[in-house]
Amino acid sequence: MTTAISDIRTVPVGEDLTKAESRLEVLRGMEKMYRVDKPYATGQGFGLGEWAVLGADGKVSRATSTPAKATYLVFGGTDRFDAKATGQVTLVMASQIMAKTSVYNSALSYAVGDYLTVKDLGAGESRLTKHGANEVAVAKVVEVGSDYLVYETMSPAHVVPA
Repeated sequence: MTTAISDIRTVPVGEDLTKAESRLEVLRGMEKMYRVDKPYATGQGFGLGEWAVLGADGKVSRATSTPAKATYLVFGGTDRFDAKATGQVTLVMASQIMAKTSVYNSALSYAVGDYLTVKDLGAGESRLTKHGANEVAVAKVVEVGSDYLVYETMSPAHVVPA
């Protein structure tokens, strides 16, 4: 039996799979990580390593200037073809993981043990940033690099006093 693959069905890979992904690398907890697909609000877009807020309508949207408890890490964003086809992004929910990321507020300085929250940084971004007094904390800094943070997620997110 001979099997042939049509040239029209063969697509070149559009990304370099040998290059390391700096937006999000799960270092620990991948095997128990609970991933859930959720629809995203019209006009919203999320990249790998960003964070999304789950609304009462069951759709995710970008963070506002006030951190929310229902904020989850984006594991599969709208830059993927399946998200565009289904209208859903993949979130990491109810899971404690350790991750390395380049998607954070790099304008601030961080120290090991700092709590992190997610809020709008002024340009419609949903990124990690230092948590302020009585804000919701979603993660805690484990390591600070020159262009990355390593953090552990807090499940569930909770309000941490200053």
